Amino acid sequence: MARGRKPDGPALQAAKGNPGKRARRTEAGVRELAALDPLDPPPFLAGRGPNRMPEAAGIWQELAGELRRRNLLDRMDRYGFARWCVYQAEWIEATRTLRREGITRTVTTVSGDEMPRRHPAAAHRDRVELAMTKLEAAYGLTPADRYKVIRDQAAAPLGGLFGQDEPESRHPAPAGDPDPVGFLADRAAAPPGTRPN
Repeated sequence: MARGRKPDGPALQAAKGNPGKRARRTEAGVRELAALDPLDPPPFLAGRGPNRMPEAAGIWQELAGELRRRNLLDRMDRYGFARWCVYQAEWIEATRTLRREGITRTVTTVSGDEMPRRHPAAAHRDRVELAMTKLEAAYGLTPADRYKVIRDQAAAPLGGLFGQDEPESRHPAPAGDPDPVGFLADRAAAPPGTRPN
């Protein structure tokens, strides 16, 4: 039993126009989204105009090909990796500022005395570095994280869904009527203290 109104055909929808002013997904828009290459940076990185981020776009261009080759960068990952590129560019800029201006600044206190204080760029660099570290684990951008990603990829089963083309089980099914005691004995763990740590 169908519920709701029967949808209007495409010709009738076009004749009605767009009274709700809601954007409609066109075939050209859908094709454009499907044609996005995972190696193309998102528009806000490589776009034109004053909002362009050339340093972050350069970081993207430097690393995207290698991440794609390792199956770590897909269309769904573009904005997460772009965020890491922006964080990396901000970290580089904060480091340059600290190199130019020093790690501390002399500020005047309420009483009129001068006192050294940590540069605000140092605090920003620390916050950005913390955010970058969390994203680096997902993309395997450090040696330890890269090892974890490779290990997890190697452990993933290569078979199909629901047992199709999956490798043989490590415990083959016994022929005939299995003895429950023998079945459990075959799968028993070694006694404590007999295995090396």
